[in-house]
Amino acid sequence: MKGKQERLLEGIRVLDLADEQGSFCSKLLADLGATVIKVEEPEGDPCRANTSFLYHNSNKLGVALSLHDCRGKAAFSRLIDEADVLMETFHPDYLKSLDLDYRRLSRINPRLIHLSITGFGQSGPKRGYHVCDSVLAAFGGQMYMTGLSSGKPLKIFGPQSYYAAALFGANAVLLNLKRRRLTGRGCHIDLSVQEAVASSLDQIWIDSSQNGITAGRRQHVPPREPFAILRCKDGYIQIPILRNWDTIFELMASEGRGGSLSRKNRQNGLYGKKQNHRLVQAIEEWTQTHTKRRLFELGQAMSFPWAPVHSPEEVLKSPQLKARRFFVRAAPAAVKFKFPIPGLPYKFGRTAPSTQMPAPSLGEHTGRILRNPAPDTGKHRMNRQDDPRLDHSAKSAEILRGIRVLDLSRMLSGPYATRILGDFGAEVIKVQSRLTATGAEWNGTAGFRAYNRNKRSICLNLNQPKAREILKELVSVSDVVVENYSPRVMANWELGYKHLRAVKPDIVMASISAMGQTGPWKDFVGFAPTFHAFSGLLSTTCRALDRPVDIGYAYGDIVVGLYAALAILASIEYRDRTGAGRYIDLSAYEALCTLLGPAFVDASLSSHTHNRCRSFDDCSGAMPCGCYPCKGDNRWCVIAVFNEAEWETFCRISARTEWSSRKFSTMARRRKNRTELDELISRWTADRSAGSIVRLLQKAGIAAGVVQSAEELKKDSQLASRHFFTALHHTVLGKTLVDRSALWPWNEGHEHWKVAPSLGQDNHYVFVEMLGHSDQEFRSFVENGIVD
Repeated sequence: MKGKQERLLEGIRVLDLADEQGSFCSKLLADLGATVIKVEEPEGDPCRANTSFLYHNSNKLGVALSLHDCRGKAAFSRLIDEADVLMETFHPDYLKSLDLDYRRLSRINPRLIHLSITGFGQSGPKRGYHVCDSVLAAFGGQMYMTGLSSGKPLKIFGPQSYYAAALFGANAVLLNLKRRRLTGRGCHIDLSVQEAVASSLDQIWIDSSQNGITAGRRQHVPPREPFAILRCKDGYIQIPILRNWDTIFELMASEGRGGSLSRKNRQNGLYGKKQNHRLVQAIEEWTQTHTKRRLFELGQAMSFPWAPVHSPEEVLKSPQLKARRFFVRAAPAAVKFKFPIPGLPYKFGRTAPSTQMPAPSLGEHTGRILRNPAPDTGKHRMNRQDDPRLDHSAKSAEILRGIRVLDLSRMLSGPYATRILGDFGAEVIKVQSRLTATGAEWNGTAGFRAYNRNKRSICLNLNQPKAREILKELVSVSDVVVENYSPRVMANWELGYKHLRAVKPDIVMASISAMGQTGPWKDFVGFAPTFHAFSGLLSTTCRALDRPVDIGYAYGDIVVGLYAALAILASIEYRDRTGAGRYIDLSAYEALCTLLGPAFVDASLSSHTHNRCRSFDDCSGAMPCGCYPCKGDNRWCVIAVFNEAEWETFCRISARTEWSSRKFSTMARRRKNRTELDELISRWTADRSAGSIVRLLQKAGIAAGVVQSAEELKKDSQLASRHFFTALHHTVLGKTLVDRSALWPWNEGHEHWKVAPSLGQDNHYVFVEMLGHSDQEFRSFVENGIVD
């Protein structure tokens, strides 16, 4: 199949009625080969005025019709009859008011999968709250973790709340396509953006509930943090000082620097706060004598995850992304300039790079689509309903029943992806070794327990040839293999895709790596902070600060894990349809770059990148829009005012006459005088509690949110009403607080979930009962260190 572009979701038809909360979700499906039809009212999507529209709606067809008149509803009903998926972001009661809610639509098409993405979900005390990306970043806990401890919280650049929801939403659609194969019926998916944001904070729950740490924003130069961002000649470099400091000081000494720092104290960790500051200062004096490219190449040559803090313009020039043909240029009909559009962050075997259709003009394909119905008719769907082989009662925990997954991944992104598969019924077998099950990979750590629920554990020392033979035996009776070793490792063990496909032709294999399996940087290494820096996410997020500071949690790892799960589920869907397996080459670097699509478009328009990155700089058109101090220690709220009526209401509520000044009378004038306006609003909010402000403004129809910490999220009434948190009990290690994940239906129980396994607890089951080795052979494996 070399040179041919595969459409993994070919034949899946998606109707997209979403605004910016969900438009990226349908794009993810379109990029995987689904036919996505963007349905707009005749006046068009208001987001068309934003650069982001060009990115979020590429690879889609466009239809214009009104849901408010009989003719439009009739046309929409015909589209529903032909669709597999409907995706929308309306207020929970809106479609019901039009007699187009799921109950009505499912009568037209019983196999329809209806995804509703809303700020807080279809139920709970905040279901009707007015939202924007900033409000949801605040309520979901993201903003509390981002920025400087001495300053106000920052929103991560771009609509990251919506992007998180999009990734969860696309996974939810594919899971329910799989469920539909079992049941013959569609369903309604109720996805909360707040829950999607909170689901990305797993490490924070661990620190809070297990380690007693209240996580928050960081210092400028954090000597005790895993990574530090240091000045260099032409920008900043991110270096894990604690991990690499012996080598760093050897490098410094070779250049005649760092002599005043005691080697003995460095080795023994005897530096206190003041001395640690001096240590970091000395390293920064050295890094400032080098360019970030030189330091990046120096660190990566030693397999250290050193990363330059890149701007979007610099990312566009990346030799790695060019070698992998990651960016694709597309030009809408009304625009002559070709925009660089991020492609898929994964490659499927040897298929050609993805192509990108430009975002459709308003109603561009209306006539063609309404005149030519899809071949999958409603009658065919109804016949499938009567198939006696279908299991109409299949629950979420049974969706992936019968799928066996071998999990050779470590740390976070891979285990997160396989946890998703395990939650929904796959048998996940974690392949470990006593040689490497240490530190964060020790089964007793809180982190391991959080990311490895619903899995089995076996031990194999893959350095031994016999262990690799046994692994191939396992592959022969499995469906999916997931690994995140450096690219050369699996090939050196003769466990690459070509070797595994020889024993199981339809195997789905996902290889997760820092940069991908090809390109000049393929052997480079990285962790979440590396990708935050590389992708442009840090530079855009921190453009208002004197110097960048990292995002306070492993956001990038969760994004990569969600992309991995999505690619695996799409490959399973493809295999169900064609009988063929797939190889997935997933680049973590590229995954993070997909979250900055609008910034890359802006960067291509001007060399003044940071002045042009405005696609989501101001809550997509709100002013005022910001984070403001409230009464109490480290208390903040977010407020976003989107039109003149809301501004007049805000002025009336505040009772501050100076806000009625002519200089604030229009959106443009408020934007021009933003600094002064923010100061006035800060004075008003500083005397009031965050909760009282938000309740007052929400009642008046103004988007506002409390910047919540992990502790507040655990007490959040909305999350509690939807059973977001649950406890898993280990007989030895005690209780682990976990989130159910935004993917899991809030109204379904998860009593069947299992705590993470102890090391090798399933050795006998797998090697004797599953593979059929005798007890004597098994004992021999153990005695010879094959099963270690």
